[in-house]
Amino acid sequence: MLAYEPSPAKMTELFQSGQAVVAIWGSGRAKALADTGFPAEFVYPKEGGVVLGIAACPVAGSKNDKEAQAFVQFLVTPEAQVVLAKGAGAGPVNMNVKLSPEEQKGVPYGDQVKQLTTIDWDVVNPAREEWNKRWTREIER
Repeated sequence: MLAYEPSPAKMTELFQSGQAVVAIWGSGRAKALADTGFPAEFVYPKEGGVVLGIAACPVAGSKNDKEAQAFVQFLVTPEAQVVLAKGAGAGPVNMNVKLSPEEQKGVPYGDQVKQLTTIDWDVVNPAREEWNKRWTREIER
C-alpha cells in the first residue's frame, strides 16, 4: 500500500505518475479523471458499491425561496439528471432518465442501483471518532 490519500487531486497525481494503479474511489472521481483522457475506469465490486449522496438544499427563510425551490425541481428533471450523469458520474434519481450503454459506464444506474449499500449513519456517527482512531492506529501507521 503506497498511500491513504484523502485528496482527490493527490490521487489523480498518483495515478498519472504511475505510483497508483488501483484505488477505492467514487464513480464521479473516476469519471472526472477518465474525462481528461487518462485511461481510468470505475469498476463496481462484486459485493456492490456504497451510496454516496448528493444533496441540494435551499436555505430556509431565504428571500429567494421560490427561485431556490424551482432550481431544485429543475435538478431532478430528466434533462438535468442526464447532464449530471454524463458530466459528473452522478446516478440519476429520476426514474424516467434513459442513459445509453456508453453513458451508463461507471454510473450507478439501472440494475446496478439495486446492489448499492446504504450506510446507516445512525450507527456510524456515534462510533466514528473511535473508528478513525483505530484506523490510524492499526492501518495508517
